[in-house]
Amino acid sequence: MTSVKDSVKILGICKKINKTLVQEQKVIVLVRLFELINNDRNYSVQRMAILETVANVFNIKINEFESIKQYINNNYENQDILLLSDKLLKRYEKCRFILVDALDEPIAILRIPSVDLYLFHYNGKESVSINGMNVYPGRVYVLAKGSTIKLPRGKPVYYSDIASRFLSEFHPVHFVYEVKNIWYRFPNGSLGLRGISFTEQQGNLVGIIGASGAGKTTLLNVLCGLEKPEKGEILINGVNLNLKYKDLKSVIGYVPQDDLLIEELTVYENLFFNALFCFKNKSELQIKELVDKTLINLGLFEIKDIKVGSVLNKTISGGQRKRLNIGLELIREPAILFVDEPTTGLSSRDAENVMDLLRELSLKGKLVITSIHQPSSVIFKMFDKLLVLDNGGYLIYYGNPVEAVIYFKTIENQINSRIGECPLCGNVNPETIFNIIESQVVDEYGKYTGKRKVEPEKWEEYYKNNIKPKSVDFKYDELPKFLSVPSWLKQFKIYLLRDVLSKLGNRQFVLLNLFEAPLLGLILSFITRYVTDNASGRYVFRENDNIPVYIFMTLIVALFLGLMISAEQIFRDRKIIRREAFLNLNRSAYLMAKIFVLFTISAIQSALFILIANKILGVKDMFLYYWLAMLATSFFAIIFGLNISATFNSAVTIYISIPLVMVPMMVLSGAMFSFEKINPVLVSAGKTPLIADLMPTRWTYEAVMVNQFKENKYTKIFYPYDKISSICDFKQVYYIPELRKFLDSVYSEYYATNKIIKSKIFLNTIRNEFKKLKNEIKPFYKYINIPDLTEFNKNKYIETMNFLNEISNKYNLIFLRVREQKEKVFNEIMSKDKSSFYRIYDDYYNESIGDIVTKVYEKRKIIYSDEQLIQNIDPIYLDPNPAVKFDFRAHFMAPV
Repeated sequence: MTSVKDSVKILGICKKINKTLVQEQKVIVLVRLFELINNDRNYSVQRMAILETVANVFNIKINEFESIKQYINNNYENQDILLLSDKLLKRYEKCRFILVDALDEPIAILRIPSVDLYLFHYNGKESVSINGMNVYPGRVYVLAKGSTIKLPRGKPVYYSDIASRFLSEFHPVHFVYEVKNIWYRFPNGSLGLRGISFTEQQGNLVGIIGASGAGKTTLLNVLCGLEKPEKGEILINGVNLNLKYKDLKSVIGYVPQDDLLIEELTVYENLFFNALFCFKNKSELQIKELVDKTLINLGLFEIKDIKVGSVLNKTISGGQRKRLNIGLELIREPAILFVDEPTTGLSSRDAENVMDLLRELSLKGKLVITSIHQPSSVIFKMFDKLLVLDNGGYLIYYGNPVEAVIYFKTIENQINSRIGECPLCGNVNPETIFNIIESQVVDEYGKYTGKRKVEPEKWEEYYKNNIKPKSVDFKYDELPKFLSVPSWLKQFKIYLLRDVLSKLGNRQFVLLNLFEAPLLGLILSFITRYVTDNASGRYVFRENDNIPVYIFMTLIVALFLGLMISAEQIFRDRKIIRREAFLNLNRSAYLMAKIFVLFTISAIQSALFILIANKILGVKDMFLYYWLAMLATSFFAIIFGLNISATFNSAVTIYISIPLVMVPMMVLSGAMFSFEKINPVLVSAGKTPLIADLMPTRWTYEAVMVNQFKENKYTKIFYPYDKISSICDFKQVYYIPELRKFLDSVYSEYYATNKIIKSKIFLNTIRNEFKKLKNEIKPFYKYINIPDLTEFNKNKYIETMNFLNEISNKYNLIFLRVREQKEKVFNEIMSKDKSSFYRIYDDYYNESIGDIVTKVYEKRKIIYSDEQLIQNIDPIYLDPNPAVKFDFRAHFMAPV
């Protein structure tokens, strides 16, 4: 009889330890108390009252209290009890059964659902062991994860076999994952995997271990479909993964070893945006509820509003980062989850938390396959199955983890080969496996020779001879769709919002990009603000010789800024893109959202730059032209930067390649060198070189220069008159005299020899130019007859010379008339407000730009090339003459 004093002591102890024990430990304490009372089978009212009070203090459910009581008393009629027996026992209709070879008494296993704990009880007299330790009849054992029950006859029973029986009703889909004779060869020709075969199904946690370089990650990439095997096949419910990869991608989840989080977003936002991509039919409220639920399950709800930060600049722990990475896949609930090195770099506690999460997923009916490096005993025993790889991609073991230790110890003929775990503490040392596999031959001096005792090929041979795969008829279910991907437009909006928030979340990025452009504008404009009269210190825009340089540098700044903001974008997202490939998302939606965000940033940068710089330099009424040119250059730089980002696989390579883009654009912009004075191989007479036409800076530089000259408030008044004057002046002074010279050369040869041989090219040139003249003079000289030079003689010479004199006079008359009209306009303006006119002249016209677009200092006013005469001055007044309708090529500084 238990005294009142003892009862009070027991209750006092329970209250003290209540806050120090986890719930699983509290259940074990209650079980041991039941065992203590059961020794003398005296279940007095007082004793039961004490046990009930203990259960109440420990918050143990009433139904679980009753289950434990019945279990200790060998009353097995309970749906939470599983019996290992050679036959179904009618007296235990509610129980679950695993049929084994004949036992004198059934083995009873009780599941405590609230803590997912399994208790083991055997009352027979035969030899039964758990993980190599003998079982004493009548004693209750805790069945740890990864345990193996060895029976006197027949095959062992594994922890996963027991857990799957209890959780089978929670598995909504039955599926089989079959790997058949997989071989994989690296691009360099070496073999990475050799004849890998195994079969798994839902509800299992499978570990892949092996030395560094054995092929763990390679195998995982092949198993999830990221890499294609050289031969062999992978089947999911009989469907070939590599042939139907697009259809099966949604069934698969993949968590690589690398971090896949967007560091500028919060924990919640990372999960929320991922959920938006997976469920188009759920409302935003439903998705938020799902995200909250997932965060609670991951143990991350308390930190949901914290930015995840980078791996180096951590704001959350490594274990939390890894759980969040797993959560990105967990939220869409794929049937098969592949996880690469989930515990690398984590503390032992964080590593166990992550593996607990994966174990929980497998118990919910998922197949989880993970590679792992140096697992602890606790983690090692969590696995239902273990794959061991040896160097060169050899599969040398597949089966129960604890049995793996026994298997390798047996092959090496160790004394305690039948013991898989420590009899005292229950720990398993996974290093034992690697020590045996990689053990080396010792020479006569007791030193290691560096040569292994057993080569990988031999270990594979042992495996194939000793472990035969089970032939089981699996049940195939039709695989449901795990994804409901939104439309292209919805994906674009999600990508857009995610990208905007991630950039706004990076304060350094925002501040740098917000202030960099105006600061560069300030520096550039301050340096180039040239004052000719140092005595007065008065700045005059017209006299600033640096304006063309400023325009050129503006475009180089645009090019630089565009490349800087885009060069790493896709490179940084590459791993995230690879994971999101399993979601069957549209890549173009991602790219368009990325371009839109970067283009918007560039538009803001360009506007800030122009506002500051143009104000300081006194560039008036030209904001739109400068902004559009800068924006167009930035846009090209962004597109090019994104291509670079997608092409190269390191940030260093990306930034090394940027000068290869910028230098040609600077050189071939037309600002640094005259196109007529570069390598003759590149020159196109009368047109910009074709290679320059491929450079955006050539077009934008020309556009700004032309519009700055042509569209300013001063030049607009006189440009129409100056254009006609320029044409007439060129024809009179250079063009017609050149034709006369050619005509004289032709006539001289004809007069001397009565033949035209040497000067035939001159005659062809005159003919070609007359064809062009016909179109040029037709509008203002309708009745002129252009000589037909199909045949040449003295009369044709006289007729042609008269024609040239006549049109020269016509051009002269037009020139004089236009000059008179211009002077009239000029005099009218001067008579109204002389000072205002000169102020406009100083504030809007720039002499240096005028010199460049009119080529004032050009020595070769006219160029002869390919039997044509080409004007080489005043390009700003010369309209282009396209060869065909859609010919985009023209001379540099063309007005249209």
